[in-house]
Amino acid sequence: MSTEADHIALANKNHAVLSHLLKDFETFPEWVTVAAFYKAVQVVEAVFVKNQGRCCHGHQKRLESLKRCGYRDLHKHYRALWGASSVARYLYDTTQDKPYSCFTDYLTADQVKKNIAEKRLHGVECCAVGLLSENCKKSLLRVRP
Repeated sequence: MSTEADHIALANKNHAVLSHLLKDFETFPEWVTVAAFYKAVQVVEAVFVKNQGRCCHGHQKRLESLKRCGYRDLHKHYRALWGASSVARYLYDTTQDKPYSCFTDYLTADQVKKNIAEKRLHGVECCAVGLLSENCKKSLLRVRP
């Protein structure tokens, strides 16, 4: 079974990819969104391992567990990342039953940088630090708004 620290290590790898992509966010808004989401996945998994002793496999199951287990603020930010990532990957918004011909019809590159990375991912990170062990809290790399 993976540990809290294992998930933080993966989150930090995703952070490195995200940092690289953010240097040219206008060219890669879809990948910035996907990298931000998958970093959030690992942060949430670390929270689950630390506080519940287990992982939560599957995107929908993870989303439901966040809501059910009382992680309201974490759920709010994670939910937004999950939705945007789904559109980035499939060009389809399931919540509004709406297809897109390109991701930037859904979110502009500037919105991705500000709302996805600097607001939603940063929100996941801020919510999570209060739920992580001291070592993981210290080692988690974070986006800077």
